[in-house]
Amino acid sequence: MSQGNTIRLLAVLVCAVLAMAGCAAIPTSGPVGTSAPDNTRPDTIDYAFDPSGPAEDAEPENIITGFVTAGLSPADDYNTAREFLAPQLSRSWQATSSTFVYEGSPNIASNIGSGNYSLEFAVVAKVDEHGRMTRFEQPTIETVEVEVEDIDGQWRIADIPDGTMLEESSFDAVFASYPLYYYDPTYAYAVPDYRWYATRQSLAATLVTALLEGPSPYLENAVVSAFPQGSALARNSVPVASERATVDLTEQVFEDAPDLRRQRMDQQLELTLRGVSDITSVAMTLNQTPVALGVESSEFRTVSTSPSVGDTQIAVADDQLVFYQGDGVLAIGDMQDISGYGPRDPAMSPAGQDFGNQYSFLNSDRTQMVMVVDGEAEPAVAGERLVRPSIDVHGWHWTVDSATSEVTVVRTPVDGTVHDKQSRSIAADWLENRTVTSFKVSLDGTRAAVVTNEGGESDVFIVGLVRDSMGVPRGFTDPVELQASVPASQVVWDSSSSVIVLEPNAEETVHAERLDLGGGSELFTPLLGMTNISSGPGNQIIIYAETPEGVWSRVSSVWKKQDGTASGLSYPG
Repeated sequence: MSQGNTIRLLAVLVCAVLAMAGCAAIPTSGPVGTSAPDNTRPDTIDYAFDPSGPAEDAEPENIITGFVTAGLSPADDYNTAREFLAPQLSRSWQATSSTFVYEGSPNIASNIGSGNYSLEFAVVAKVDEHGRMTRFEQPTIETVEVEVEDIDGQWRIADIPDGTMLEESSFDAVFASYPLYYYDPTYAYAVPDYRWYATRQSLAATLVTALLEGPSPYLENAVVSAFPQGSALARNSVPVASERATVDLTEQVFEDAPDLRRQRMDQQLELTLRGVSDITSVAMTLNQTPVALGVESSEFRTVSTSPSVGDTQIAVADDQLVFYQGDGVLAIGDMQDISGYGPRDPAMSPAGQDFGNQYSFLNSDRTQMVMVVDGEAEPAVAGERLVRPSIDVHGWHWTVDSATSEVTVVRTPVDGTVHDKQSRSIAADWLENRTVTSFKVSLDGTRAAVVTNEGGESDVFIVGLVRDSMGVPRGFTDPVELQASVPASQVVWDSSSSVIVLEPNAEETVHAERLDLGGGSELFTPLLGMTNISSGPGNQIIIYAETPEGVWSRVSSVWKKQDGTASGLSYPG
């Protein structure tokens, strides 16, 4: 490419950026996904910035640059971007097959041979055709081959791969994360599966189509859908009138579907479409005729997208397990003396389960996990270096030996005692060569947040938990990695869609970070000597931290010293 063309290309890029900054209020800084998930974005797009179509007699480089810039406008199925394409390609090009998110400015190189160009991007993330985002720890170079041709005296793109390309500071102005909701296998909890989509008029139909296609790989076999496999929209639209979305489905969806299943379908749609701001209710139809849901089944449960663990924590004080609530400590009645174990890192079962209150803790050197059932304590798992236990809603106590990465779960029968416990190991090939430093099961029991260390580098994963029909853990799905900006060796769930990570250090200033599964993150105010953090799902849950000086609570963004004395604080789960 000549120096003149290079200058013209840079001028076009600068003008595009200035236009976006001045007219569209598009962010000009920040990494991909640093904003919190916004689930109330409108399903129509109204840009003050409206990218222009191809200029008369524009050079090939300007046509290519204009096409990339036009990817900012998904209006009318990316109509402006299609104007830069040759007629045949304009009809076949699939804009939503993928989106590359890049940093800086792309290079455009003219290759040997008339009409052939290469676009080179430093890609930081990619969104696939299902709306699933993959972030790259380091930018990776992606090369896109472009062919242009002269059509009636005007240059147009004759060949370019499907998909769009967006500069990262513009991404959040065009895309938003939306949760698709599935159920845990007991249909008691709603489990979010976040996807990224361009905000456009067909958003409701896009969300429903993705929901019917099924969960992301990391949730397959860990969650369930009320919709049978092969479910589909009868037509590719979900009209909205008076804030009510009408979802017209194929006959196969309702074939042999009892009222209970239909009620669960309806709820699943409402939970998912709640992410679109002008939708408050949903109507399922067949051949555009309303589908009867019948009398509400006794088995139907209204699920919440933000369940709560309650405000009572488990902790250790004077070598005994205690409840910690607000700013005080309460002894647990009818429990045997456990001081001989030197208890640390306690866990408490979620409330309201049929197996009653159960507890676990590690002994002083973390070589034993001790279970407490009906006040009676008994060692349940032995290892070289166990991580803090986690107790799920099915009554299984989880721990991992960080020396071997062996995952062990233990449970007692509902009508049994601690002596009747069942124990099993869970195969975890994905943990090979990794040292597990933290393992925490989500409140819904479908996922685990895991921190590992490999070669001195920490990684944070979310992995699905595969169970049989009785809720017995059988394995893991393929994990997905979350990108933390701070070192990490501990993780706790902060909600059904976010976790908090940190690297405890009694002597240094510690930064904790909240990571949203939908893409956002938040750095907490640092705290000197932070050795533990406690949080859990629930709108009114207080976040606590510990240092050698005592317990601290988080008030807005400020840490406040508490009067209560305890250690190893943890919410249920």
